[in-house]
Order: sequence, then structure tokens, then C-alpha cells
Amino acid sequence: MSDLIDRYLGAVAALLPKAQRQDIVAELRDLIMNRVEVQEAQLGRPLDKREMEALLREIGHPIAVAGRYGPGRALIGPELYPFWLFGVKVMLVIAAAAAIIPAAVLLVSGQGSTHTINGVISDFIPTALSLIGCATLIAAAIERGWIKTGDFGQWKVSDLPHIPKTRPLFSKNRFEGLFELVAVAFFIAWWTGLMPFPMGGIAYDGDQVGVVLSPALKALYWPVLGLAVVQAISSLFVVIKPAWVRPRAGTELIGAVGGLAVVAVLWPAQPILTFALPDGGDVARLQEVVDLTFKVIMAVSAGICLTKLFVDGWRLVRGR
Repeated sequence: MSDLIDRYLGAVAALLPKAQRQDIVAELRDLIMNRVEVQEAQLGRPLDKREMEALLREIGHPIAVAGRYGPGRALIGPELYPFWLFGVKVMLVIAAAAAIIPAAVLLVSGQGSTHTINGVISDFIPTALSLIGCATLIAAAIERGWIKTGDFGQWKVSDLPHIPKTRPLFSKNRFEGLFELVAVAFFIAWWTGLMPFPMGGIAYDGDQVGVVLSPALKALYWPVLGLAVVQAISSLFVVIKPAWVRPRAGTELIGAVGGLAVVAVLWPAQPILTFALPDGGDVARLQEVVDLTFKVIMAVSAGICLTKLFVDGWRLVRGR
């Protein structure tokens, strides 16, 4: 039976670094012999070949055992893995933004098409894979000590931010505030005509459909622009000075009151958009879907504005 043990240990030794080979093989031999002695004592006789095969198989394949006893060869170790995973999530957000924002600009400016939307996926996948690959290579280099982390390990608990157990309603972090600020800036650019949008017509069943805005919506040009500016200021507070609770609550209250006023004006003035084919064709189904969409949007917006009146009113009083 010693021949099986020698062959097993030889296979493991071939996969170990020379500097540690003898010590690891000696330790593994002691482990195997102890298990053999225990099993032979239980059976009251020496192990036969089949039983020895089963015992060595239970210890593990030589490749697995060599990896277990040898130096750590994981591409990314368990201590570094959470940092790698966090970095991958950030990379995915960056890849999504890099694919979506240019396509959104093209669509809003009237230069986009169906191919532009399809291109979002084809742009996102290679960008995301490339960024994830870079993050993996950097993490692997840090894991092996090729890249020094310097004073990164000398972090202090006192430098960590205070995170409440429950997140307050409608609270935002800097990233969310920045995203909202960019979105509002796009809206202001479109609303003021700095970024043209093709409102002259849309394709429907192969025909060009005319789009007519409600006179009530046209009359609200300046109020809507003012509300957008107020929302941009509120988002700017989140990005620059998140601790300015009262100023932000005041701007949010102005926006909530203005939003309710806009809904009150637009609700009886429906339809907001009217569609018509040049030849008098039927677009009733399209008109029905759009009207229902605007009703849902206005109802949800009114509910959000009412909730913000209470929440931000309380923050304005309490100051936090």
C-alpha cells in the first residue's frame, strides 16, 4: 500500500514550489498515515488496495491538495474581493452612462433613430467588459503585491461618514443629486429650444403624424421653466452642500406647490398632445394611449407633490 501513498505524494509534490515541497509533503504524509492507522484500528486489519484508494480519494485530487497546501493562487483574494465587486458596479454605471447619454442626446436633438437605441446595447457590452477586465487586472496585481496600496490600509474609523439606520423619505446623496441636475439641465435645454426636439411629427404605422401641443401647455412656458430652475437649484444644494437642509426644503416646497398648480391647470385642459394624420386617417388608439399616459403621470406627480409638502415642510421647521 505504500506504493499508492508514494505515487499520491509524488503527484502532489510535482505541483508544489521547490522551497516548500519537502515540508508540505512530510506534513501530508503524516496526515495520511494517521488516517490509515485510525481506519486500520477500527477494522482490526490492514487496509486493502480498494480501501486505500478510497481513503486517498477522500483526501482530495493531487491538484486540489496542492492548491490547498501551496501558496494562495486566487486571482482575487477574499479580502480584496469586496473592493473589486464595488469597483465593478461603478464600472457598470460608467459604461451605461457612456452608452445611454450620447444616444439620449441624439434622440432629443432629433438626429437619432431605432439604430441609435440598438446601438446602446452594442456600445454598452464591449465597454462594460473592457472596464471589468481592467478592474480585474488591477485587483490581481494588488493581490500579488505588484501594485502597492501605500497608506490605504491606514484608514480611520473617525473618517467614515455617519449613515443613519433608516434613510429619510426623499433624501438624496450627491450622486443622485448630480444625476437629477443633469436631467433637469437637459429638460431646460429642450424646453428653451437650445436643444431642438422634432415636435413636428412622428412615425405611426408608416405615416407621418402631426403633433399639436395644448394651448394650456404653451401658456405654462414660463411657470414650467421657473419650476425647472427651482428643481435645478435644489439638486445643486444636494451636490454642493448636503447639510443645507432648510434651503433645500424651501426650494422643494416651492417646486411642490408649483407642481400642484401645473397639474391643476393641465388636468381640465386635456388632451395635452393631439395627433392627426395629414389625410385624416385614424390615430385614435395612439391618442388614447398618450392621453392615459399623461393622466397617470399627472396623478402620480400630484401625489408626490402632496407628500413633499408634508415632508419638506417638516424639514423646514425641524432643520434636519
